[in-house]
Amino acid sequence: MRIFAISDLHVDNPQNREWVRQLSRTDYREDLVIVAGDISDDVIRIQEVLRQLLERFARVAYVPGNHEMWIRKDCFSDSLQKFDRLLQLCQRMGIWTSPLLVGEQDAYPVWVVPLFSWYIKPEEGEGSLFLPKPGEDPTLRMWSDHYYVKWPFEARNGAAAHYFLKLNESAIEKEYRFPVISFSHFLPRQELIFPENFDPEEARKRDRYPTFNFSRVAGCRQLDRQIRLMGAKIHIYGHQHRNRDRIIQGVRYISYCLGYPGERENHHIHPAVQTPLLIWDTRTGEADSVFSQNQQ
Repeated sequence: MRIFAISDLHVDNPQNREWVRQLSRTDYREDLVIVAGDISDDVIRIQEVLRQLLERFARVAYVPGNHEMWIRKDCFSDSLQKFDRLLQLCQRMGIWTSPLLVGEQDAYPVWVVPLFSWYIKPEEGEGSLFLPKPGEDPTLRMWSDHYYVKWPFEARNGAAAHYFLKLNESAIEKEYRFPVISFSHFLPRQELIFPENFDPEEARKRDRYPTFNFSRVAGCRQLDRQIRLMGAKIHIYGHQHRNRDRIIQGVRYISYCLGYPGERENHHIHPAVQTPLLIWDTRTGEADSVFSQNQQ
């Protein structure tokens, strides 16, 4: 069995829905795909995409992202109720949202471990990935989560992030005899926000949203602690709509997202994202994923 990864499908966009539909129905029949969040905020569309992926892959592993937590068209009292309903939907469909051993009889078996997550803003306490940005708007008025995410508890002190981190404890405490590939929607480390060859001046010139500071809503440091407590070899993440492949202190972090058509056209995401990314083959071991500079 091979393991592929993708995130941020955003199928509310017609081009992205077509991207999913055009995936081969024959090439992945024995394989698993990791979907690291942000399929849609529409439950019907989420269900349809998961069904389409099940028709193409032997197994699908998934965690919701922030868009899944939006309350817009759906009849949910709050985002946590919607989250629970999505997990129930996944259970009925046979979508994996808990640890899964893949390829036990092969030469290089591996555990695939979903990790639930959220971000911690700088004003919410320890664990934020925040870095100051000149000219930023600290109120994040353009950030849609402000308007569409509704928690049943007061969103302070990183309450949402800590709620999801708590859900991961049983997976963290599990004993894994084989290598672990973990995945989340949100970022676990501050360094991952920027490419390795980051040029602040060049980034400032190309910044389409100079008042928006992504690091305020990127993720949380506690997530990386969980990744390392499990001894994960590879961690897949999404959310930032940039593709990365980097090794930091012994863990390989990979982001491979579809994103929005405009981002692919502008090469913020490489336009050649045609299929999910191969990250592991249980017959041969870890796969090489080489990104060109404009994918980084």
